[in-house]
Amino acid sequence: MRLLLVGMVMESAVGFLLPSSSVSLMSSLKQQQALAIRTIPHTSPRHRGERAMCSVRMAGGPAAPGDGKVNDKFKELMEECKDWGLVRWITINSNGAVLETAASMGLKLSFFEIPGKGTYATIASSDKLFECHINLDKAQKVTFSEEPAKVGGHPLYVMRIKDAADGILLSCMLQYDPEKGPGQYFSGSVEAFKRVQSKYGKEIALK
Repeated sequence: MRLLLVGMVMESAVGFLLPSSSVSLMSSLKQQQALAIRTIPHTSPRHRGERAMCSVRMAGGPAAPGDGKVNDKFKELMEECKDWGLVRWITINSNGAVLETAASMGLKLSFFEIPGKGTYATIASSDKLFECHINLDKAQKVTFSEEPAKVGGHPLYVMRIKDAADGILLSCMLQYDPEKGPGQYFSGSVEAFKRVQSKYGKEIALK
């Protein structure tokens, strides 16, 4: 009874301190989040994973560092790559979508667990406008490649995260300087890529 009264007092205080529109908005957002989870089907492993990810996001986003088992090899690798600067992050969905975006390799890295799904690495900007989540239970190896572009023939510098069947989970490709055009990279980025490639070779196992 005492807890109930405290809750009622706190709710009244919030309603008094905040404009009615703000209170209504907060309530509406909570209802929409709850509805989003309820409306995700749960008949397949993929849908169960989506429900789990939604629950994680409602709880405040992927966990902070230390809340998941750290993959030391992956952590070391990302630390080595932070001097690459701006890279293009590319992922392909087998159903027909390709996502490309540009962000620095020196972003914050953390690890978190999703029950039944495994350990994920999150690479995110401080404002969370960029977030990349990688299932490290599926990521088995990382490859490094210098190859000609299919259009133009200029050199590309690409790191690919792959699964056990050699499928590509994520590609990280050096971003060229937009002011100079394809094949013209930011100062020091190619040298930084080649240093990492020289250290690990063409491929490194994550397990």
